[in-house]
Amino acid sequence: MIARVPKGRKTFWACGLVMGSLLMMASPASADAIDHNSAGDKLVRGLSNVFLGFLEVPRNIHNVSESRDSLLQGWTIGLGAGLGYTVLRMGAGVYEVVTFPFPLPQGYRPIVKPPFVWDAEGPDVTR
Repeated sequence: MIARVPKGRKTFWACGLVMGSLLMMASPASADAIDHNSAGDKLVRGLSNVFLGFLEVPRNIHNVSESRDSLLQGWTIGLGAGLGYTVLRMGAGVYEVVTFPFPLPQGYRPIVKPPFVWDAEGPDVTR
């Protein structure tokens, strides 16, 4: 006798399988091969920016606090900058998810720098 899987679980596993496949397709074989210039890379970049864009808030709080040696400025200026960059990054992510099949901008280049929130470089809001 075969056990029946509830419909909600089937959907959950199907979504997980699709997301895992997309991540494996977009992951390069070596760090030197990263160019973020394909439709799959654009889709993964867009999805990560939509779902992880909120990480701009703690990132900017930390950066401003460290550069100005002031926790108060980090929690005020950094919080404001983080919220602004969150909206920007999530909006760019939605754009990239919707347009991932098309080479817009030319060659699937990222429209936000850095392309991922966890990349080392980023906007300088510390002055």
